[in-house]
Parts: sequence; structure tokens; C-alpha cells
Amino acid sequence: MQDQAENLRQMVERLNAPLAAEKPSLAHANCRVIAVTSGKGGVGKTNLSVNFALALATRGKRVLLFDADMGLANVDVMMGIIPQYNLAHVLNGQKTLAEIVIEGPNGIKLVASGSGGVQELADLNETQRKKFLDALMALQNQADVILIDTGAGLHRNVLAFALAAEEVVIVTTPEPTALMDAYGMIKIIYREKKHPAINVIVNMAANQAEADEAGRKLSILARRFLNLEIDYLGFVPRDPSMIRAVKEQKPVLLSAPTSPAAVSIHRLSEALLSGKMQKNNANLVGFFKRVTQIFGGDA
Repeated sequence: MQDQAENLRQMVERLNAPLAAEKPSLAHANCRVIAVTSGKGGVGKTNLSVNFALALATRGKRVLLFDADMGLANVDVMMGIIPQYNLAHVLNGQKTLAEIVIEGPNGIKLVASGSGGVQELADLNETQRKKFLDALMALQNQADVILIDTGAGLHRNVLAFALAAEEVVIVTTPEPTALMDAYGMIKIIYREKKHPAINVIVNMAANQAEADEAGRKLSILARRFLNLEIDYLGFVPRDPSMIRAVKEQKPVLLSAPTSPAAVSIHRLSEALLSGKMQKNNANLVGFFKRVTQIFGGDA
């Protein structure tokens, strides 16, 4: 436990270190970078990330979905896509970032990480890091919203992405263990970042009353013990259509567009778009500079 606390302190020290000077053109980048995460696995985080991307695209947004789950990278599986190349091929010099971007349904773009892609971010040397960040600059100009699907849990690699993002969506279910893990994630983000923008979604709820009660509990905990206001965006009901969609490897917004789950996701995407944008994290390059700093590099 002491080692884990020390590792977290070192991560935060790197996060708070000044970023290297960015090129002037970055000041004009205006894409929202939103990390979608969860305190535990099995809450439907990746499923929601994929459908969120589709819902935002239907609202005219150019969306890039970045799979940053180094343990169970499966955004491509959720969409029924088999990528030939992934982030690992970029980091080892075999492909450029532009060459691995896949176009998915509704025009969304996907960057698959593969099983080792995210981990290799920790091992980049200065030249490799600069080349990667330059490629990101070109990529970010092609998107209005970039969703980062992180891993689940309070592991170092998950926290790196959650702490680097100024906008975070935490997915939970109404179960007590899931709520406590979600609160654990909220607590860490709050303690290690100034003025974090934290949104909560309750997934797989039996009904609105159950979901709203779960959202209320998290809000009360954050307010009472952290003096922090979090935004409860809403919920997605437990829906057989969602289960079928996963089995069919087709997002529910495409397989059952009028289902309760699909309707709820559209409503949530609207709530997310209407939320306050975090101006100090409005580009993908800045986000990944923070990630590489946390992983141990000096950008």
C-alpha cells in the first residue's frame, strides 16, 4: 500500500511539471478530449464509449475514439472491426498514426491500441515522443470530440489517463460495490487535480428511480467528504437490446436504434455536449504530453 501511494505521488509530480513549449498552432486547436473510465470492470464502459461516439457523430460532430485500455482493448470488437494495425505498430516505427486510423460507422474514426500499444508509451525516448506528438497534432485537427476509452479500476495505467484529462466520464452501475469503486476514482481524481470536471453515468439500471438514487449517493459523498460538485448526467436502463448488440458485435445505436438503451444514450450525449468545455485541455497533444509525463517521460 505504501509503494502504491508513493507511485501515485510520483505520477502527480510529473503531471504537475510544466509542459514543454508547444507549437503556436496548438493554441488554435479546439477539440474536446474526454476520458471515459470506471472504478471497476463489468459496468459497460467500453460499450457506452462506442455508442457515445456514434451518438455524437449523428449530431454532426467529428469523433475520434481512442482505445486506451491496455489490458482488454476491445473497442474494435464492439464495432465488429478487425484492425490490421494498431498503436503498437506506430510506436515501434512500422506505421504512421494516420495509417492505423480506421473509419467506422457514422464516419467515426478509431485508433486501436492493441495489447501492448499503451504500455509502450512509457518506453518512448525523446525523439520517438516528439514524432508521436507531432502526429497527434495532425490527427486532432480532424476531430471535434475525442473519446479516450481507458481501462477499468484504480491501476496506474488507468489513472494516468484519468488524471491527464480535464473532462472525465465515470461509468458505474447501481450495485454498492460499483458505486464505492466509482467514488474511489472520484476521490483520487479530486485529490490529485485542481477543479476536475467529473461526470457520472449510471448504467444497467432497473429504472430511473434506482439510477437517480445511485447518482444522488455519489453526489452526496463527493459533496460531504470532498466538498466537490460532480455532474450526474443520467442513466442507461438495463436493456436486452444492449446484450444482443454485444453478442452481434454491432453497437445498439445501429442494431436497435429505437430501443430504450439507444434513446438514453442519445439523451446522455446531448447532456455531455451541453456541458462546460474545459478550455485548458482543448487539444489531444496536451493530453498525451500529460500521459507520457505520468508514465515517466519528460515531454
